[in-house]
Amino acid sequence: MATILSTDLAETIRKETGENVFLCYQCQKCSAGCPVVEHFDLAPNQVIRAIQLGQKEMVLHSKTIWLCAMCETCATRCPHDINITKIMDVLKIMSKNEGIEPKVPSVPLFYQAAMRGIKWFGRMYEAGLMGEIYLRQMLSGQLNFGQVWKNDMPMALKMFKNGKLKIFPTFGKPKLKGKTAEKKDGMAYFPGCSLHGTSKEYDLSTQAVFHTLGVFLHEPEGWGCCGTTPTHSTDHFLSTLLPMKNIALIKKEGWDNVTTPCPSCFLRMRVALKETEEDKNLREKVSREIPTLSFNGMKVEHLLNTVTEKIGYPQVASKVIHPLKGLKVVCYYGCIITRPPKITKVKDYEYPTQMDRLMKTIGITPLDWSYKTRCCGVSLGITQLPIALELSRKILKNAKGVGADAIVVACPLCHVNLDARQKQIEEEFKEMFHLPILYFTQLMGLAFGLKSEDLGFDKHFVDPLPILKAFKKSY
Repeated sequence: MATILSTDLAETIRKETGENVFLCYQCQKCSAGCPVVEHFDLAPNQVIRAIQLGQKEMVLHSKTIWLCAMCETCATRCPHDINITKIMDVLKIMSKNEGIEPKVPSVPLFYQAAMRGIKWFGRMYEAGLMGEIYLRQMLSGQLNFGQVWKNDMPMALKMFKNGKLKIFPTFGKPKLKGKTAEKKDGMAYFPGCSLHGTSKEYDLSTQAVFHTLGVFLHEPEGWGCCGTTPTHSTDHFLSTLLPMKNIALIKKEGWDNVTTPCPSCFLRMRVALKETEEDKNLREKVSREIPTLSFNGMKVEHLLNTVTEKIGYPQVASKVIHPLKGLKVVCYYGCIITRPPKITKVKDYEYPTQMDRLMKTIGITPLDWSYKTRCCGVSLGITQLPIALELSRKILKNAKGVGADAIVVACPLCHVNLDARQKQIEEEFKEMFHLPILYFTQLMGLAFGLKSEDLGFDKHFVDPLPILKAFKKSY
C-alpha cells in the first residue's frame, strides 16, 4: 500500500496552536526528558514526525496523546520552542470530534466527570468526581475492585475524617456585576479547588503564615475553578474563559495582583492572560462573555514566588523564632511552578533554588538531589495510577537516597501522590520510605513558632511529628 504524504495535519495544528511542526529536526530532547515515554506507543518526537508526514490516523489513534502527563518538559526543552503539550491538547480534541475511540478510556472519562462538576458547581467536586469515575468504570467492567477496597476507600475515609474531602460540593460563581472597588493593601488570594478540600493543610498554613508576616490575603467572593487539565484538554476557549472570569472578578474587587498556591491555577491564569493579550480574536470572544473584562496591569504569582520575591527572605527571617536546625530536606518544585519559562518567567527553571534558599532562611538544611522538577504523575494518579505510583516512587527513592528527613512541596497534587499514596507505593515496590511530605508554608509556620494544629499537621497520611520532634522540643 502506498504511503500518501500530506501537510494538511500540520497546517491544522498550525492554525489551532500557532505551532510550526516543520521546525522540528528530530533532536529527540522532548522524548529524552519525557517521564512517561516508556508507556507511550509513539514517543513525542515520533508524534511530531507523524504530523509532519500527515499520518493523521496514526497520531489520533495513539495512546500517547492520552497518557501525556502535561508536565511541560518537552515544551521547555525543545530548541525551537515548539509547544508540544499544546499540540497534544489539540490532538485529543480532534480525536474526540472525529469520534475515535480513545486508546486510554479512563483519561477522557476523568475529563468528562471533572467538567461536569465544574459546569454544575463552578468548582471541582472531588468526591463526586471519583464517585462518577468508579460508577462508570464499574458499568463498563473496568473497575479494579481490589484497588478501590484496599487503598482508595481507606484513603477517602481518612480524608473525610480529617476534613479534607467533603460529601457535598462547594459552589463557585464569580460575581462580575456591580461597582468596581478601590485598590487595597495586601493582595488577592486564589486558593483553587484543592485547598478547600484535599489540600486543606496548605490553605491553613498559608493563612497562618501570611497573618504572621502581616500580609492581608483577600479571597475573591464566589471564585470559580480555573479549569485545569480537563478543560485545556477538551476546549481551548473554555480553558481561557474560566481563568479570565476569575481575573475579571479579582480586578473588579480592586486588586492588581493575585497569588495562588496551586501551580495549575497559576499556569492557567498566566496562559490565559498571555493568549488573551496576544490574540485579538480570542480577546474579543472572551469580552463578549465578560463585558466587564479588565486585565491591564494584572499580575499573577505563585505563592512560593510571592514569599521569596515580593515579601523577601529578610522579612521571613525576621519572624523566625525557632529555627529548625538539623532538619535535612529536599525541595520538590514539581512540573509547572517553573515551566515553561516563557510563561513562568523563571530563569533557573531546570534547577530552581528559591525554595532551597527559603529553607535555609528558616534554619533547615536543603540537600542537593536529582528530582527537583521531575513529574510525580499529576492527574495520572486518577486515571493511570500504576504510572503515577512508579513516577512518585522514583522521587521518594531519590530523596531517601540522599538522606532527606522529609520532602518539601508547593503543589497540592504532588502532596497527594507522595503523601496519601506513599503506603501503597511501599507495598507495591516492597520498599520503606516513611518520608513526611510537607508544604513549605507548614515549615515556615513552625519556624515562626505557630502550633502544629494551626498548620494542619494532623491531616497528613505520613505523620511528620515524630521526625520534627527530634529537632524541636514540642509541637
